[in-house]
Amino acid sequence: MGDNGPPTPGGLPVLGNTVAFARDPFSFIDSAVTTHGDVIRLSMLGRDRYIVAHPDLFERALVTDRDAFVKTEDFRLAFGDSVLAVDGDEWREQRDLLDPFFFFRQITDYIPKMRKQADRRAESWTPGQTYSAVEEMKGLTFDILGSTLLGQDPGKRSGDDSLRRAADDLNAYFAPTSWALPGSLPTPSRRRFNRAVTTLREEVDRLLAADHSGDDLLSVLAEARGKEGYPRSETAVSDQLVGIIFAGHETTALALTYTWYLLSEHPSVRERVENEIDEVVGDDPVGAEHLSDLTFLERVIQESLRVYPPIHTLPRTTTREIELGGYSIPEESEVLLSVRNVHRDERFFEQPDQFDPDRWERNDVPEYAYVPFGAGPRRCIGQSFAMIEAKTALTELMKRYRLEWAGNGELDLSPQMTTQPRGDVPMIVRER
Repeated sequence: MGDNGPPTPGGLPVLGNTVAFARDPFSFIDSAVTTHGDVIRLSMLGRDRYIVAHPDLFERALVTDRDAFVKTEDFRLAFGDSVLAVDGDEWREQRDLLDPFFFFRQITDYIPKMRKQADRRAESWTPGQTYSAVEEMKGLTFDILGSTLLGQDPGKRSGDDSLRRAADDLNAYFAPTSWALPGSLPTPSRRRFNRAVTTLREEVDRLLAADHSGDDLLSVLAEARGKEGYPRSETAVSDQLVGIIFAGHETTALALTYTWYLLSEHPSVRERVENEIDEVVGDDPVGAEHLSDLTFLERVIQESLRVYPPIHTLPRTTTREIELGGYSIPEESEVLLSVRNVHRDERFFEQPDQFDPDRWERNDVPEYAYVPFGAGPRRCIGQSFAMIEAKTALTELMKRYRLEWAGNGELDLSPQMTTQPRGDVPMIVRER
């Protein structure tokens, strides 16, 4: 394939694109993709990274040539030997262990517990008061995770706050100023990340050491330790739990946060959701029998995930030299699949900057142009769990309250491992 590399945006001597990228990654990538096309090369202190922003190339990386694109070393640093970070046969073994907890029938059995935690959260709110939407939603999804997959009572556990905040701090490794620098540099963000990993491991080992007699995922993982053939490493079970704690609450909490913001900024859409909830659920507790009829609410969540995908980028490392979009990508290159850019590309979405839940009635979105949960065999195992959790939580909370955006201007975002808001996302709770 030779030296037919993709175009590189202009940069500084030695530093290349490092400074411009670190200053504002989203704006920099937006400009670079608009100017140079669907595949670009970034030069960062002598290292090359490749941005990819087209559905057809996503299909190559995630489906047809997926053996040539494996998870990056960053995922190993954060999640060790968990299903989030491993590949090949090891991934298949772990997926087989976890799959039964994410079958649709099993997830619908979780709905009463999800509803209970949403009701608890609603009871803690005082109308007229301002709350941090992102903190409230992270607390809610963490409690739901604990009561469903981990078999824990949120009202009786100790150490939850340090566990959740440590999980949140895994994002620190991917702060923009660190993301652009070599992994060997001990930046403040990376030191915070290292402290978070230590805290998570300590808390997870404490959870695993407790007595377990249930049929929840935590009990199964605790029982799996030491069994012949699993795990492959001594830390694999605790790694698995770290990954579940992070992925099981972080991304859904962000999806809920951005949905509240979008509903507040689009009152006509919010009113349609409220009317649908009143008609379908009424005063009853939301159950599995209601969720399939909450079709507009589902479209709202889908559109929120398009506009503000919690996972803005899918990073991969090439295992061999490969051609993408007519360009040669060397072996052992870091390739960043820019979900956010494809989700906002006018070639694939009419008026992409407009929040339009009804676009999902038309079913005219090209395959792989909408990938908030990834695609192919490595599609997020928790996709159905997350959608049912989001619909259940929003329904229970919106039966009682409206949340009004109390910030100034539009949301300001920070691309870390996930799409983080800068600040608290203040919301005023109003009774309906």
